[in-house]
Amino acid sequence: MTRAKNPATRAATFGRVKFTHLDKVMFPKARLTKGDLLEYYARIAPKLLPHLRDRPITVERLPDGLSKPDAPRFWQKNTPDYYPGWIPRIDILSESGKHVNYALVNELDTLLYFVNQGAITFHTFFSRAKSLEDPDFVVFDLDLSDGTFAAAVKIAHAIRKLLDRQEVNGFPKTSGKRGLHVLAPWKRKGGYPAARAWAMEIAHEAVSQLPAIATTQRSIAKRGKRVYVDVMQNDLGKHVVPPYVARVTELATVSTPLSWTEVTSRLNPRKFTTAAVLKRFARAADPMRALIA
Repeated sequence: MTRAKNPATRAATFGRVKFTHLDKVMFPKARLTKGDLLEYYARIAPKLLPHLRDRPITVERLPDGLSKPDAPRFWQKNTPDYYPGWIPRIDILSESGKHVNYALVNELDTLLYFVNQGAITFHTFFSRAKSLEDPDFVVFDLDLSDGTFAAAVKIAHAIRKLLDRQEVNGFPKTSGKRGLHVLAPWKRKGGYPAARAWAMEIAHEAVSQLPAIATTQRSIAKRGKRVYVDVMQNDLGKHVVPPYVARVTELATVSTPLSWTEVTSRLNPRKFTTAAVLKRFARAADPMRALIA
């Protein structure tokens, strides 16, 4: 066993993590192996880790990837006791009264340990461990449902203009699947209730401007072909996909930060694969770093 500088070398260990089954195909259509996924996360880690740091995580695990239609897939909040002791945890009491040991992914070894365990997608709280009641950003999740991507683009720009009026920066990114996210920093008091109420005001105003293509209707049946402007995730215990995280899609697409000039109907979220994202940000700074600064 040798210590590798990067999982790209396909060595058996990295730091405190022993890799297994590196040649296992996780995304058959994309021809992406577990070793490829480890390499992606190792190389994107300098940009990703600041968005994960000190935030309780939920991981979407597929130990066998998308190898079969019935391949095991589950969401993991509680960190098993057999996971290494050097992975930090935070004990949070759930609404049901159950104690949950959430992991904190603060360093590369922890990130790669989870990926080696079959984690593909990481989801974080909107707040950090030391101030759980106080989110530091909100998300406007533009869920296409039966709507069009062009409609989501138009709504995203409407939200941007509403944020601009309040001198708040909006940060767009792909969801990693079909939709768009607009993230905005939250610096005010009032915790989650105030943050969610503010986000809802923005959402309602955007919908009032574009009633034919946008809705805040939670019922799928009642949305029709309108894009759902979802702000209900802005709550304690809920989670969001941070930028640079791979999603469970056939092509292993990534939730990718965008410039506002890129947010057009010509944008194709499917083009942001792990390889494309590594190339895109090879020499670029994180355009969303100011969101969590």
